Amino acid sequence: MICLANQGDADREDNGCGILYGILRDSAYKLKKLAEEEKLNHIKKGWWPE
Repeated sequence: MICLANQGDADREDNGCGILYGILRDSAYKLKKLAEEEKLNHIKKGWWPE
């Protein structure tokens, strides 16, 4: 998602697309953060395979 947002933002032709790709990028970073936190929680519980 992050790569898609970066590429789309670089190729965009108007501000509407810039807003769309900005929202996509923001969402991607939020999802990445949540996934990393969830992974750490699983590691702490011993649920993450080595």
